[in-house]
Amino acid sequence: MRGLPTVLITVSPEASAQAGPPRALYPAGFAIGHVLGRPFQDDVQRAVLRDALELLGTPLEPGTITERDYPAYRASSPPA
Repeated sequence: MRGLPTVLITVSPEASAQAGPPRALYPAGFAIGHVLGRPFQDDVQRAVLRDALELLGTPLEPGTITERDYPAYRASSPPA
């Protein structure tokens, strides 16, 4: 392996695909500004980070955007 492995976490996969990242994680349904989840959603935030770090060790075709679902993100209502 050459260089520094990277992974992008994106809430806009269409825009990110144009940039051609080596690998990317798309947490489906997350709002702009919530790439790791809502504030205080520690479990969701850890899950997203864990999944992103796992992608670093997974050989993927360059430009692959992996979509994952995080039901706990949608289950909680946004703060008032």
